[in-house]
Amino acid sequence: MKPRRSAGMSRGVELAIGIAVALVILGGALWLFRATGIAVGMVALTVAGGALQLARGTKRHGFWIGLLVPVGLVALFVSERVVGSSHEHVWLARGAGLFAIAAAVGWRLFEVSRTRGAARKVEVRLTAATGGVLAALALYVLSTETGVGWLGLEGAAAERTSGALAVLWVALLAVSMGALLFMEMAYRAMPIEEAVELRRVDASAANGLTLALSLIFVVSINYVAQERDIKRDLSYFKTTRPSETTLGMVERLDEPLRVVLFYPRVNEVLDQVEPYFEELDAASDQLSVAVRDHALEPELAERHRVRGNGFVVLLRGEGEGEQAESFEIGVELEAARSRLRTLDGRFQQHFARLTIRPRELYVTIGHRERSASGADGDAREQRLGELTAALQRSNISSRDLGMAQGLGSRVPEGAPAVAVIGPREPFLREEAESLLRYVQEGGRVAIFVDPDLEHGLEPLLHGLGVSLRQGVLHSERSHLRRGEPPADRGVIFANNYSAHPTVTLATRNRRPPAVFDRGGALERREEGQVAGVSVTFPLWASEGYWLDTDGDHAQGAGEPSDARYSMVAAITVPNAGGEEGRAVVIADGDFITDAWIQNAGNAFVLMDTLNWLVGEEQVSGPTQTEEDVPIEHTREEDKLWFYGTSFALPLPLLILGFWMARRKFAGSRVSEPRDSARTPRSDGELSPSRSREGAGGRAEGEASEEDGELSGEKAEGEAPEGSDDDEGGSR
Repeated sequence: MKPRRSAGMSRGVELAIGIAVALVILGGALWLFRATGIAVGMVALTVAGGALQLARGTKRHGFWIGLLVPVGLVALFVSERVVGSSHEHVWLARGAGLFAIAAAVGWRLFEVSRTRGAARKVEVRLTAATGGVLAALALYVLSTETGVGWLGLEGAAAERTSGALAVLWVALLAVSMGALLFMEMAYRAMPIEEAVELRRVDASAANGLTLALSLIFVVSINYVAQERDIKRDLSYFKTTRPSETTLGMVERLDEPLRVVLFYPRVNEVLDQVEPYFEELDAASDQLSVAVRDHALEPELAERHRVRGNGFVVLLRGEGEGEQAESFEIGVELEAARSRLRTLDGRFQQHFARLTIRPRELYVTIGHRERSASGADGDAREQRLGELTAALQRSNISSRDLGMAQGLGSRVPEGAPAVAVIGPREPFLREEAESLLRYVQEGGRVAIFVDPDLEHGLEPLLHGLGVSLRQGVLHSERSHLRRGEPPADRGVIFANNYSAHPTVTLATRNRRPPAVFDRGGALERREEGQVAGVSVTFPLWASEGYWLDTDGDHAQGAGEPSDARYSMVAAITVPNAGGEEGRAVVIADGDFITDAWIQNAGNAFVLMDTLNWLVGEEQVSGPTQTEEDVPIEHTREEDKLWFYGTSFALPLPLLILGFWMARRKFAGSRVSEPRDSARTPRSDGELSPSRSREGAGGRAEGEASEEDGELSGEKAEGEAPEGSDDDEGGSR
């Protein structure tokens, strides 16, 4: 009988050979190709280990062979993201990665052709998962610029296709690798073909798919939230802290103001309200806060008509000249929730009534200007709801100014200021000239105009010494992402402020960027201007911007890219008969719509603009609020939600449940095959000799595979008789 070789000796020799070969290959690769050698060395080490296992006569999945796919993917990652396509030896890393994955596919196909029964079914599943990895790599190639070129796509279609493929190949790779790795771990615990359990491998594959799909879901939600810049503050009492606008109003107080909180000392609502007013108290020495119980201060409550606890009273002056403003919050937390959500805005409104004289702002109509009502079919984010609320809090009332109110001939006498907000139909020449005469006579005008719409304001702009350049400002780097990659380049931001009063708040508060949605650029124009005009540009964009004149959102050969683009102009016009006229021109009709007025840069510019125009120091801006924003859908969106929730979502779940029920029912009808290796005795127990024979044959077969001495035929010959390949043999 041939003596058996020591297993320990053979493992030691193989390990020494493997380490030596791997070190030689890895060292040579690193010496020759530096960074590229890392990827080549990993693949070489894995292939060397797999070759040693094949030399030992391993009949199926070895440790090193199972590493071919992940190591190949790592090598491809190194070649694409670390080395880079410009490196002269990048082809080595790419070739090594592709060779490792191709070797894994070849080994899987060989195992499929060699195995039988349940082992063959497992190998087919492993081959399919490896094929999914190859398909993901193919989609990755198609998602590149070269791949999109092969598909014959250009422009917007190319960007959309590339983006979809970039998401699809990552998802397919995660699903394939999840199933492959989990099946490999389960399959490796079954050392011989007779011990293969197909259901166990399928359960592992399902676990891997579940983990991969969960990961894809989480990453997708995070990506969408990041791209759309969605943020949610889950703290309920956010309004218990004053906004920057409110703090600024309190800091500018020039006379004492008292705040009386009518609450009992122990109250849940007071616990939320008091910190808000304590922060205001710390912001100015002119403001003081006191808590009074209605039952203990009957005279004070009666004088200011306070019915009970739960009220906030603002007091200005003393004696007979004392003025008061009050508003109710409530003493029960459940009932006070809706008022606590808007506490900051309510305080601003009553504070302005008490400290700021009433003012008016005329707003032009009749040219499809932006409005708070959305009468022209504007979406909620294109309306002026936030602006209207801010004016009300500042004690400023708005009035319409159109042809019926005399805009075609003369702005009403005594109008303190006029605003032109995003007209989408042209003004008549007479209307524009009427506004110009109004400024010459000492009037104040704020103009928000889009560069890509016909507005008819050229007589007014040219008379003020400015003109609107052709084209919409775009930027590759300084733009916001809103889910429309080409068009998003037109949503730019800039924070280059000068020392002009129209940008004082912005310069004092760390220069927050102002956002322009399809905004334009202004330039100085002396031809046609009125005498004595002075023009300043307090906000501009520096390098990295261009004017898109053809609407393709890409910089063409003839489209200008200057070192500086001015987006805001502040203008003064001398008036011999009184105060100078003032005008502010902002090259964006959407600058103060609800979509962007919550941005600090836009809000600060608006507040300073109104302050400079009306000559006042206090104009309210955005407030802290927790008020729920109603969700509005168009008719088409309502249809989509109805059919999606009624059919699109339930139908796949119904089909999946029906398929699983059918599969379970079919499986219950198939009886388990009898294991012929376990022969029952007459008394109903298994024969000990037969059981020992089966166990001995199985142990001998395992020892044969471990030592590599016995042939495959002998191992199979010693397996228990009557073993069923499909069910994993005798157990």
